[in-house]
Amino acid sequence: MRKSKEASVSAYRLNPNEAAIISAITYQKRDKLRASVFIAGEFAFGINIATIEHFRLRKKDELDSSLLDDLRAFDDCVSAKRMATKFLNTRRRTEKEVRDKLWKEKFSEKILDEIIDDLKNSGLIDDEAFATAFIHDKRITKPVSSRQLTQELRKKGVAKVIIENILSESDQEEGEEDRALKVATKKWEQLQARETDEKKRKQKLAAFLGSRGFEYQVIKDVLRKLDAEVEEDMY
Repeated sequence: MRKSKEASVSAYRLNPNEAAIISAITYQKRDKLRASVFIAGEFAFGINIATIEHFRLRKKDELDSSLLDDLRAFDDCVSAKRMATKFLNTRRRTEKEVRDKLWKEKFSEKILDEIIDDLKNSGLIDDEAFATAFIHDKRITKPVSSRQLTQELRKKGVAKVIIENILSESDQEEGEEDRALKVATKKWEQLQARETDEKKRKQKLAAFLGSRGFEYQVIKDVLRKLDAEVEEDMY
């Protein structure tokens, strides 16, 4: 069932003492994809226009419990698809992110499965493409370790095997230590301008690399290489 301030068809209940005959259907001004249904001259519920068209609802149609059940099921699917598509329009999302979003809006598990399958088949949800772009962008804007990338993607629901395959291909181009060294060199230059004590500089650099998820041995090797480069510059 969709959360909304507007009374939806999912929340509408038949009055057993009155015939539910549609007296009017008006299109909504704020949402051109939804309409308002009136019964006996009074607003009854809001509904997606796609649902109206699918069931060919017209003025003077009578709503019984069976038809209402069908309307609710179909309309919830339409609402869920609209919500998921809007959610995906802002940026690429993982299957888990979309599923969690719809679940919070109280859609049923059955609807979630149906919508997710539809979005995956249309290519709007693609965890492999998401992970590839995520890793690429992260390594350009804020380089972190493969371990940290894995942790972040796992939280987003990306399968471990997908992450491992993408990282394996990426590591063929540039290794973990090479990435750490590149990040460390830039940070080291900044620290040299701020910190005069060399021991503290190294401690801060090590802490910085640790915050990016690089393992102890990688950090140790990077610090050793930086020391060697500093000595070479002195001669």
